[in-house]
Amino acid sequence: MKKQLLTPQLKRQLMLIAIISLLLASALEIYVFGFTSDFIFRWLRSFFVFFVMVSVTKLAIVPAVNNGVNRVTKW
Repeated sequence: MKKQLLTPQLKRQLMLIAIISLLLASALEIYVFGFTSDFIFRWLRSFFVFFVMVSVTKLAIVPAVNNGVNRVTKW
């Protein structure tokens, strides 16, 4: 039996991260540059950067540090 790659909990977390990243990218691009001719390309780039940064932090770095601290402080 194949193991499911994206569990419902992971899908929910990724969707929430995508929404937050979209809002952050929109706020940043509109505040800094406004609606110029290349708004869509800059907006997509900043969305991708925010999404990757938040996803890696939330799904990889924080659990790894938590696991490491738990191993070090374990009696």
